[in-house]
Amino acid sequence: MAELIDVVNALFKQRNNWKNISTEDKEKNFFIINRFLSKKYPTKAQFLNIKTVDKSVSLDLWFNFMINEPYPSWFWSKSQKMPSENFDKKDFSLLMEKLQLNKSTDLEYLIDNHQDFIKEELKFYKSKIK
Repeated sequence: MAELIDVVNALFKQRNNWKNISTEDKEKNFFIINRFLSKKYPTKAQFLNIKTVDKSVSLDLWFNFMINEPYPSWFWSKSQKMPSENFDKKDFSLLMEKLQLNKSTDLEYLIDNHQDFIKEELKFYKSKIK
């Protein structure tokens, strides 16, 4: 029984070992590998994200798709925290009130795309409160 790391290494590093990965190992590890690959290839991963998909064949498809690619440095990394998650609820509420925004998605957009401006505004409003 191959572990996840063995399957991933055969997929990216030791490609000649791919023939030694059993169908059962491919089926067992398909979900997590497809999920990791969805970070960079969301459309392709979504095509394979079907209940009735043959998991072994799907991993073979990934193997052939990635055959000329180097070992992806992003594969094991955790997803980055969105900038809007860096603000606590109190600051978020203050900004919603002072900027007169109706939807939190509007503020999230501003934080994600104009973080410097939002930080300055927050600093200004906090200084006025004190």
